[in-house]
Amino acid sequence: MLEFNSDSIVELKKTLPVFDVVDYQTLSPLLSSYTSHYHLPGKASELTFYLGTLQVKQQAIFAAAWEPSVPKGTAVIVHGYLDHLGLFGPLINHLLDQDFTVVCFDLPGLGLSDGERASINDFSEYTFVLDQIITVCQQRFTGPLHSLGQSTGGAILLKHLLDADKNAPYPFASLNLLAPLLHPKGWWLNRHLLPIVAPFRKALKRRFGESSHDADFLAFLREKDFLQPKVMPMPWFGAAEKWAKEFETCIGSDYPVNIIQGTSDQTLDWKYNLEVFEKKLPQMQLQIIENAYHHMANEEPSLRKQIFEALIF
Repeated sequence: MLEFNSDSIVELKKTLPVFDVVDYQTLSPLLSSYTSHYHLPGKASELTFYLGTLQVKQQAIFAAAWEPSVPKGTAVIVHGYLDHLGLFGPLINHLLDQDFTVVCFDLPGLGLSDGERASINDFSEYTFVLDQIITVCQQRFTGPLHSLGQSTGGAILLKHLLDADKNAPYPFASLNLLAPLLHPKGWWLNRHLLPIVAPFRKALKRRFGESSHDADFLAFLREKDFLQPKVMPMPWFGAAEKWAKEFETCIGSDYPVNIIQGTSDQTLDWKYNLEVFEKKLPQMQLQIIENAYHHMANEEPSLRKQIFEALIF
């Protein structure tokens, strides 16, 4: 089989099909190497596999979906910052075991999607793409719709909830947020430094922290995930800070959001965040996972089992 590496990405993006049903047997060598490299669900007679790009504001957004023969609903996964759908094999497989159709997509500027690399000016750019994904799900797949967001993906789902038209039916039957982003660690200092630093720095160098107890996952991120950005552009930090202020001043929502948070999270100021969430989301359900790090969808197996058992549909 063709080896997937950094040289594969440009050519792969040029040859991605339009999002539709694809046959595992006829996948291009590049696509086969991609799905194999990221250990995405393999061919199975009971699964219909969808893959390709959706055009959103002249950008090609990469998406994939796995549909069981008799699905009980559809689960949409929204990944975190610097991530992409290829990292969510364990969660995808868990949801397929629960007989959900699973839909994943790469956020703009990440993974195989178009857009300025790892950059965004406002989180509304993320929610606009999410709306297009919801439309595709409503047209093609069986309801009800459920959503799961990791870190920034959780923030995107919260913004989508707060911005939703109150006169229209809300599309998701459940919201599961894994360590949702509000304030990162050191956010008070960042809030004051960002306006000073931003005019002089285009980006910050990426640092790979301890985001999981799974050593193999962390090594894969550092050494073999060729879709990982190496820098973090300053506009993204501005957009994240804007989102945090927006949430701090919002009216809130009575929707029963399910938040799953680890006590060893080194990325977020999670205790403070939970205080804010409790004020703004009075009906939220909270599941605390002792010793779990930030990247909850890729924790080591025993913790991941607890995290997946805490999901509510």
